Amino acid sequence: MELTINDIVKIFAVSEERVNHWIEKKNMPCIKANEQYRFNYIELLDWALQKKINLTPEILTLGDRENYSSDSLYQSIKNGHIYYDIPGDSREEVLKAIVDLLPLPPKLNRKSLWQMLVAREEMMSTAVGNGIAIPHVRNPVILQMEHPSITLCFLKKPVDFKAIDGKPVFILFTILSPSVKKHLAILSRLAFCLQNAKLKQYLHAKATQEQILAEIRILESTLSSVPDENGKEGR
Repeated sequence: MELTINDIVKIFAVSEERVNHWIEKKNMPCIKANEQYRFNYIELLDWALQKKINLTPEILTLGDRENYSSDSLYQSIKNGHIYYDIPGDSREEVLKAIVDLLPLPPKLNRKSLWQMLVAREEMMSTAVGNGIAIPHVRNPVILQMEHPSITLCFLKKPVDFKAIDGKPVFILFTILSPSVKKHLAILSRLAFCLQNAKLKQYLHAKATQEQILAEIRILESTLSSVPDENGKEGR
């Protein structure tokens, strides 16, 4: 997506003078054609994160005009939302608090879902180390959802999830998927992004929703398209 200087003024809520200062003094990525500046959306996000420029919700909304797959990691987290300071002194209490926040279909019983998540943890911990866990039910297809959602929660205090590295968990990505195939696809994307040092830094610092989503969008832009259940490719 190409942006004009007027787009930049609007989405960053700054003056044109400030944008020109960024171009001249802060190496804002752009090209100049016919005396007009043009900006690449992904390059702009990366630059803003590196320079610690305040990200407004409008920046991410502008990117939503692009044809991103409804099953992308970025969209899945937007579906599930990001929450901070989730209470709880145990796995069970934390998962109960998270289930209460999940965007569930009206007919889905929250207590049953909580029991399934707890049962999954008792069978095998979903903690992947470094303070991160990825709770999910064993059989996604029973959830009867149209699209995957990932609810990212930061705990008020770390909780023991019996992680293999022994570290308590305080970052949880709770995955809800309509099918095993979509579950595996979204899980693989999440695993890829969690290898990125910058994203892990943002997560451990409990960065803003805009910073986290922007970094995920940048990372997903480097991934090749992933076929959906109908064999169509999309991001």
